[in-house]
Amino acid sequence: MSLKTRFSLVALALGATFSASATEDVIVVTGDRFDSAPEQQLTIINTIERVEIEKISPTSVADLLERLPGVSVTRNGGAGQNASISIRGANSDHVLVLVDGIRINSATLGSVSFSTISPEQIERIEVVKGPRASVWGSDAIGGVIQIFTRKLDQGQWYAGAAVGSDAYGRLAAGVGVGHGDGRTSLTLSTEQGDGFDAKRDGEDDDDGFDRITAGINGGQTLNNQWQLNWVGQYNTGNNEYDSSYGGNEADFDNFLWNLGAQYNQGDYTSKLSVGQARDYNDNFRDGSPDHSIYETRREQLNWSNQYLPSDVLTLIGGVDFYNESVRGDYAQDERDVLGVYALARADLDAWLLEASVRYDDVENIDSETSYNLSAAYRFGNGWRLTAGHGTAFKAPTFNDLYWPGSGNPDLRSETASNSDLTLSYSGDGYNAYLSVFHNDVEDLIDWFNTGVKNEFDYDIWAVDNIAEARLQGIELSVNFSSLGLDHQVAYTYLDAEDKQKDEQLEGRSEHEFDYSASYAWTQWDLTLDYHYQGKRKERGDNYLDPYHKVDLSLGYELSESWFVRLKANNLLDEEIITSANYNGPGTEWFLSVSYTQF
Repeated sequence: MSLKTRFSLVALALGATFSASATEDVIVVTGDRFDSAPEQQLTIINTIERVEIEKISPTSVADLLERLPGVSVTRNGGAGQNASISIRGANSDHVLVLVDGIRINSATLGSVSFSTISPEQIERIEVVKGPRASVWGSDAIGGVIQIFTRKLDQGQWYAGAAVGSDAYGRLAAGVGVGHGDGRTSLTLSTEQGDGFDAKRDGEDDDDGFDRITAGINGGQTLNNQWQLNWVGQYNTGNNEYDSSYGGNEADFDNFLWNLGAQYNQGDYTSKLSVGQARDYNDNFRDGSPDHSIYETRREQLNWSNQYLPSDVLTLIGGVDFYNESVRGDYAQDERDVLGVYALARADLDAWLLEASVRYDDVENIDSETSYNLSAAYRFGNGWRLTAGHGTAFKAPTFNDLYWPGSGNPDLRSETASNSDLTLSYSGDGYNAYLSVFHNDVEDLIDWFNTGVKNEFDYDIWAVDNIAEARLQGIELSVNFSSLGLDHQVAYTYLDAEDKQKDEQLEGRSEHEFDYSASYAWTQWDLTLDYHYQGKRKERGDNYLDPYHKVDLSLGYELSESWFVRLKANNLLDEEIITSANYNGPGTEWFLSVSYTQF
């Protein structure tokens, strides 16, 4: 595949999902669980394709996500360190994260450890903006992130290696195997790095990481009606970090698998899948016998159906069931969750209408009903105006409910009510949208110091539904070509307010701006990425300084199969601090070489 073709595919994918424009080459899944063209979705869905991942040459998933409008990243150091993802100002545990349809949010913390996921295993990422609890259930208050693992057809294979700053190294390989009317992809990657001193404290050391990831992704067509599919992912490794609570290392050992069957008969499609995921972390201090082990297991069953009774009407519905269990000294260590949902969409000439509703019964927690109502009006040549309103919720975690000595089993689910208005355009070489959103989040679960000490003279903390937040802002994205360059522009204005304290929420900045310019000629390509992060409020009246980050990527196609890339991150050596007391990386250099047989 030539460089020009690769860049055209990237531009096409980004443009189609950043706007509401039509294209037959891009398919999205996360909006309603079934393959559909982006112009049939009434919510903003940003995608990151494999060709763009290769161009960015990231060392973490956070490197990919922070380039998207409305997505903000907070890092406790560099690659391998904890990074939290926020969508439109929502908390990091208000973002549902899926890998090939499997939930991976921790049932103890609620968030996801993105540092354990290798970008080498990712085929594409879809990010849905705004609440989608009416389709996916709990956690989807700010949005949904779905990661799809790599797929290779029979005879396709790749191998690659990279080296970089702080003794970074990466090896990766994958192969596609055919079996009749089916195929299976097998992938393997290993990464490690010495890192740098993550925290500004008395522990002056480098905080490195290593991870090994193995993946399988396959499918088999049995006949015209039946197909089978299977995915599996295994991640293991170690992260070093600086902490005030005794630990400085963590071993992780995570896996997920999913087996599915799909039936197609005319206008009816049905999908049934069963899967499991485990999130395991063993936190300890080197040389100390004390360990803190956190483990979540989730068994999951999904049944989804789509019926197309006419050219203008789409009906979707299904049932989700999953059992969550945790390891630890909890009063309750497992619970069942049952969800039933339905969606109807009508395409009526200039109008596109959608309504969805879902009922969730969370064991030992009040049940929740979520809904979305959306309408889009298409006018002119390539213009569309979309309005939507929806609700969402997040069930309390096991730590919130049952943490020994502090948990509160009477907690209610956090709830949200969101409205947004989006104007989009596609045509004349432009793909753009402007979105205005308003999200009220109530019954937020907050931990607070009771002012009482225990027998060991430690502060006693408690938790309750005592906080409220208002998240509102503007999101802008424009993609176009000019002067031989492909341009991507993204800007987010965010007003995130603590409604009770009448002050700005911590960890959010009002302004974020991204600009990317790419140029390709003969065997060369060059990409310049610029990211601006506005000041962020920390505790009290303290603010983190704004910063500018410039990355540069230069690639050369040695032959049809061989490719080499030189990448520089933070080229201007800016001091990048996204979390108080944590250091950011200086200038980083990476050199990679890859061979692909596609």
